[in-house]
Amino acid sequence: MHSKTPPKTLADQEVRRLLAATGRADADLRDHVLLLVAVSTGLRVSELTALNVADVKSGKGVRAVVTLRPEATKRKKGGEVVLPEKVRRQVVRFLAWKASKAEDLHDDAPLFCSRGGGRARAGKGSRLSVRTAERVFATWQERAGFDRKLNFHGLRHTFATRLLRATKNLRLVQIACRHSSPAVTAIYTHPSTQDMLDAADAVIW
Repeated sequence: MHSKTPPKTLADQEVRRLLAATGRADADLRDHVLLLVAVSTGLRVSELTALNVADVKSGKGVRAVVTLRPEATKRKKGGEVVLPEKVRRQVVRFLAWKASKAEDLHDDAPLFCSRGGGRARAGKGSRLSVRTAERVFATWQERAGFDRKLNFHGLRHTFATRLLRATKNLRLVQIACRHSSPAVTAIYTHPSTQDMLDAADAVIW
């Protein structure tokens, strides 16, 4: 049975505004790449913050297919996600940025690191926490001038909805999201925020 409530997603314009806002300053590159990878892969926030440098780095470049460590995934099932070329270029840039900040780039070092301090009193260079990643998204939604607020999982919903809209292939979306059942993926057959905006534009006089 399909969920009666459609998942909350970002409209295309909101995604562009979010990435434009985070992409303006070099100091915000961590946040930009965090949110870019989230909306481009559908990774859960816990999976994103669990990423290590070796999970994405391959020689001097970045892997096109990232194999997720089982212990870092929901129900410890592991899986794979694909990084589009444009995303890979930003991750390469991010790794160079991390090196310039003297952040650890050993294989088991966290990809996304804390800047230190905050409510959790995290040490600089320690793994970014789920809670902090959620606050990062909330902060950038405000800075981008959003009229509404989504939780971090809305980025995963946005990825899945956009993928279904582009491919019309529910099985592909199920695989990309690593859903165990097609019934779970079926929630993305509901009209999305973008579908509603497109429909409204279509009937404008």
